[in-house]
Amino acid sequence: MTIGVVVLALSSMAACHSGGVRAIKADTAPSAPVDTTAPPDDSRPPVTGSDPLGVGDELFPELGSPSVDVVHYDIDLAYDATSDRVEGAVTLRLTVTDDIELVHLDSDGPDVQAVTVDGVDASFETEPGNLAIELPEPLADGADATVRVEYTVDPRGGAGSVGLPSGWFNTPGGSYTLNEPDGAHSWLPCNDHPSDKATYTFRITVAPGVTAVANGGLQDHTTSPTGETWVWQEDRPMATYLIQVLTGDYEVVDGVGPHGLPLVHAVLRTDVAMAQPLFDLTVEQIDFLEQWFGPYPLDRYGLAITDSASGLAMETQERSLFSRDDLVVGAPDFMVHLLLSHELTHQWFGNAVTPARWTDIWLNESFATYGQWMWMEHAGFGSVASAAADALRYRLPGSSASPTVDDLFGVNSYDGGAVVLHALRRTIGDDDFFSLLRRWVAEHNGTSRTTDDFIDMANDESGEDLTKFFDTWLFAQRPPSRFP
Repeated sequence: MTIGVVVLALSSMAACHSGGVRAIKADTAPSAPVDTTAPPDDSRPPVTGSDPLGVGDELFPELGSPSVDVVHYDIDLAYDATSDRVEGAVTLRLTVTDDIELVHLDSDGPDVQAVTVDGVDASFETEPGNLAIELPEPLADGADATVRVEYTVDPRGGAGSVGLPSGWFNTPGGSYTLNEPDGAHSWLPCNDHPSDKATYTFRITVAPGVTAVANGGLQDHTTSPTGETWVWQEDRPMATYLIQVLTGDYEVVDGVGPHGLPLVHAVLRTDVAMAQPLFDLTVEQIDFLEQWFGPYPLDRYGLAITDSASGLAMETQERSLFSRDDLVVGAPDFMVHLLLSHELTHQWFGNAVTPARWTDIWLNESFATYGQWMWMEHAGFGSVASAAADALRYRLPGSSASPTVDDLFGVNSYDGGAVVLHALRRTIGDDDFFSLLRRWVAEHNGTSRTTDDFIDMANDESGEDLTKFFDTWLFAQRPPSRFP
């Protein structure tokens, strides 16, 4: 997610999150089709101590519930643009992962009116950041439960915990959400940590003539004298930070990508004709990236182009989010190529396979930066080698594997980590490098993974012990000054 595009003159990149950077390369290695069925996710961060308010994330210690695995969210929202008020109800189907008497959800903004557990009224308490629900009966490890929370919220998106725009934002023509890293629970009670992925159903009711858009495929649209209800379904496991909710004067534009991939775009009605070159470019980019990273790993893709401030670019799952001021500019230029390729690459790295902890953010941003570098070389905007050399030359001190909250979306999470990937490619060779990236997505699609998981797979794929390499390039505060 990002507002405010930052251009680094010598690295030829821009920010996906304000202050970060993106990326490109090429050499051909078509891949065979792979099974993208999600394996069981056994990589959630270990619970530390007995604190029930967090999963043990080093950067966000109170986020998430260690005793809850949400399987599905059923989200009902009624948005009144006149009052800027949301009436909401969220039903969570979950599995308990410990013997518990309380369920904790992340919630900081919603005014909760009622809670039920398996249809039985439940007592609850709210405090900043947390909704504590007293279970009518204790639940044992492995039990399933359905929790329903009814609430209202006056959404006021603003600067989040990392200083970037976060939450629900109202615009003159509607609204949009930006949720990375921890903005979802400002408008939705949820398990707001990337280690817990779930499927989603969204039912969004808006005023007559208004379109509501969310992740996944459109399942239903009904019109009544009092409003429009739009139902969207996301069947692929998704982290809460990747949620997309848009309202406004949008047209939903269907298309077809490589191998029959459904494309579902959402564009302001006045911009549809001007956006067609972007749709065409997206098809070309999917076709190119599949050669290197394997088959597109999700069920559909598209662009959502909203009436936000310039600089918005966010890899919301299956339909990346952008500002019209950055994309609807006539023929796609350098920045358009960069933004589209970066967010598209995230569908493989970050969305299909999600970081299990926020310290693993380089698994998102560095990989998307490298995919960006590869596309930009293919499109004639400069070579991967030169982009990597510039990124190494101007890299800031600090390990890409251990960001702080303040620099979570800093340069070392983007270009700095892409430098690591380029060094890895030079070390193990193109065949093993791209086989590793394709295998990473194919075997872990639908799950959340750690840096250690990636290192283990790199060792296995290359047949080498890469401990020294990662110590030198990824974990060191200052990597070497020259590539292998």
